[in-house]
Amino acid sequence: MSSKQKSKRYYIRGNIVPFEEDASHEFKGHRNLCVEELPPWTQVNSRTEKASRKAVSRAINGFLNTGNGGMIYLGIIDCGKSIGLKLTHYQKDHVVGSLQDLMSRYNPPVLSHRYKVRFIPVIDKGCTPSQIAQQCNYDSSLMVDQCGRTREHMYRTHHYCWCDNDCMAQTNCGVLVADYVIEITIKGWDPSDSRNKDGVGSILNLHPIHENEEGSVYFRRQASLVKYTPADIVQVTRKQVQDGCKTEIERLRKEIRKAVALKEC
Repeated sequence: MSSKQKSKRYYIRGNIVPFEEDASHEFKGHRNLCVEELPPWTQVNSRTEKASRKAVSRAINGFLNTGNGGMIYLGIIDCGKSIGLKLTHYQKDHVVGSLQDLMSRYNPPVLSHRYKVRFIPVIDKGCTPSQIAQQCNYDSSLMVDQCGRTREHMYRTHHYCWCDNDCMAQTNCGVLVADYVIEITIKGWDPSDSRNKDGVGSILNLHPIHENEEGSVYFRRQASLVKYTPADIVQVTRKQVQDGCKTEIERLRKEIRKAVALKEC
């Protein structure tokens, strides 16, 4: 991925990104955000032992519950290769709306300031600097009917939305639809942020533990996800409170020592 300027970032199709899946990075080759969007043929059946595709929601939930945040890259497969996802502007709107809908279903719900979505273009190898600049500066919103953007999208289903049908129609008519990597940033918990009012404890304001749309709780552990039981959650919360109290006590001790030193002077 190249990054001369923040607004000019892009991925090169087929290239391996310079980072791996770990505690803060997750790759997905699809954009099925919630469990209802998973096509039936990707799930467990009589011919397969396990599902071949899992909803992005699990990774989002894991990054939220660690409190440290993370990045999810839709359009980068497990080996780290950038393949991109074809998206019209209507489909970009769909992704943003679907994510907002998903976050509203979490318990507790996730406020919009705690996550961000970016669409980073995927460029073919061998493009000239002028071609790269043209693709990076392309504004897909200029090519759509603004009234059409108010049309309601279909969320929580594996069936095609009208925006998907529109994309296929454009492709069949010879229109080139751009490819993007969708970057979903889950921001780390900031107890000092006045918008974070749903934390645990009035003094420590620890990050909340969220259930996803299925009522499950996941935590990110290196490059994997671990599903936690209620007993696990109690243990984690107790540890967070203990660590938080130690930090707060040490801070108060430093303030007291500083105040005493000033008084003696």
